Amino acid sequence: MATINLALNVQVVGGPTVLISKTKSVQAYDKIEVVIEADLEKSVDVQSGAGDDVSFLLIKSSVYSSEITYAVKEKKEDSSTEIALDEPHLYLGKGAISALGKPPKILTFKNSTTTKTPAAIEILVGRDAILSP
Repeated sequence: MATINLALNVQVVGGPTVLISKTKSVQAYDKIEVVIEADLEKSVDVQSGAGDDVSFLLIKSSVYSSEITYAVKEKKEDSSTEIALDEPHLYLGKGAISALGKPPKILTFKNSTTTKTPAAIEILVGRDAILSP
């Protein structure tokens, strides 16, 4: 069992502050680092088990742009809607994960930046690892 500690401090300048402090228990986690060169597409396996194993997914990049996208797939040949990685993306809990439309087994990243800047992507995934009978 692994524990992920999450602390999020959101403050509106001259307005309210919202603090979130959460502990998330997962059976296993993986940290994946990959560089997506300009004009290239790369697929990343984020889980090997059942489709609904992921309950935590964080995607961070060295470059944020509507021209850097990812698609969520169950199999490499699946088609899927591209999601712009214009800010860090955090999916906390199976409800948030379900908003992706399908279980995130494979993430396919595409870098179409006109500046030809490589994007260093960090993925932190928390999941169940023990198969249920």
